[in-house]
Amino acid sequence: MKVRDFYKKFGKRLKELRLQANMSQEDLAEHVGVSTKTVSYWENAHNPVTLNKIPLIANALNIPVYKLFVFLDVEEKQADKDYVRLLQAKTGQELETLFNVIKNFQKIN
Repeated sequence: MKVRDFYKKFGKRLKELRLQANMSQEDLAEHVGVSTKTVSYWENAHNPVTLNKIPLIANALNIPVYKLFVFLDVEEKQADKDYVRLLQAKTGQELETLFNVIKNFQKIN
């Protein structure tokens, strides 16, 4: 993925999450400590987000940081289908082990 493509996907995802949180650009800007123009620039891929703002954005949106980087596109949707097929092929014991791993991972976050 090209850097510019990453910025575009990140901006689109940021806007999507901001709207899901019922926040305006002004609200997010206030929580993060930047101008509304900066949030607009992030969402429209004019400027990249600095690393020190990532946790502040996630906190303002009340989400884990990783959710800012979940860009669902055609390739990932296909991967999701592959995961479903993989899970369908597992036995009960294998699924139980997998779910225990996921539960323990969630406790870490």
